[in-house]
Amino acid sequence: MSESRNHLSGKRKYLYGLLLLMCISLICVAFSMAGNDDFEIARREVLLRRIGHEILLQSGDSTSRVLPVKKIAENEYQVSFENAFTFHPDFLVNITQRLLAKDPLARDYVVNVVNCANASVAYGYAISKNKKDDIVACIGRTQPIACYMINIKFKPTGITTAKNEYFLGACYF
Repeated sequence: MSESRNHLSGKRKYLYGLLLLMCISLICVAFSMAGNDDFEIARREVLLRRIGHEILLQSGDSTSRVLPVKKIAENEYQVSFENAFTFHPDFLVNITQRLLAKDPLARDYVVNVVNCANASVAYGYAISKNKKDDIVACIGRTQPIACYMINIKFKPTGITTAKNEYFLGACYF
């Protein structure tokens, strides 16, 4: 009988050891997911400046500046400009699709061109990974010269840091 107790005691040690190893592994995976896309986010901001640059070039402006990109929400950025300009919606759609195709985190996004004067949306569209869900309207209508800002909101991807905290909390008994 004492042999069976020793045998069960040994199995419990292995079971607890395996359980501890699994919790440590889960914690390591959770922390590795939290910060691995900083480079991709910085790259995204450069792509957004490039979008602004190409829009200014399309409107005939090769001298005014694209102002620094602002992060206005968790997954939303704002591109603003030094001077007023005009744009063609079809060009804006094409340039954002072409450049954001280089961003692995940008599968679904909404673009709103906002009037600086009254914060109204002058033009907007939505692009989805599933092309049949794209929403693009008013192609071919040139927009008047005005002060515009471009807001681009990306659909969240993956596990966020807040979710990682809940994930880690579930590991504790």
